[in-house]
Amino acid sequence: MLVRQPLFLFVDSEFVRYVASRSNVERQLNQRFIESITPLVKQAVEKSVSAMVVSGLSNKHIPIDGAQEETEPQENLKEPDEIVDPDNPNIVTTKNELALYEKAKSIVGDSVDLQYKDTESYFGVLYQGKSNRWIIRYFDKKNKPYIQIPIELTDILANEVNRAGLSANNSRIFIEAPEDILRITGIILDAFEFVKNDDNFRKKAQ
Repeated sequence: MLVRQPLFLFVDSEFVRYVASRSNVERQLNQRFIESITPLVKQAVEKSVSAMVVSGLSNKHIPIDGAQEETEPQENLKEPDEIVDPDNPNIVTTKNELALYEKAKSIVGDSVDLQYKDTESYFGVLYQGKSNRWIIRYFDKKNKPYIQIPIELTDILANEVNRAGLSANNSRIFIEAPEDILRITGIILDAFEFVKNDDNFRKKAQ
């Protein structure tokens, strides 16, 4: 009997290296970096295959016992575009902010304890819900939205932003849509590695 393995199990390091080499990420494709993005590549492959299967099945009408299927009208339920904080009406969580949170989770992995916290000034994606361990701060401005990360935006990282087709100014990385952070996954992973390291938050001896 032939046992078929899930496709994403065949995503090995060589495949991940190939995908990374075809991207605009300007960094050494060392083993540490390859291992850090492997879960993201596996997840992307799995979702792509699942989407193709679902799309194929949804486009085919499969009759049962020759009888026509009766479809019941369903109410068109629409998710709210904004969530207003009941304790502070000045804090409004937008659809874009929630989308950015979901994209951030897809980058670092669903198993990671990521939470979000909205404020009047910005939307924060936090590691373990700790306000001092923020990975991204998102400023959803109408004219020019941008994000900030907790690590220095060095010339190398700034060049990586430019190669991804985005722009940066000082500590700001400008994005047009939440999914733009998927173009700088290496930088987001660097920020995540920084905030999960306890040594970066210990008080230095006087």
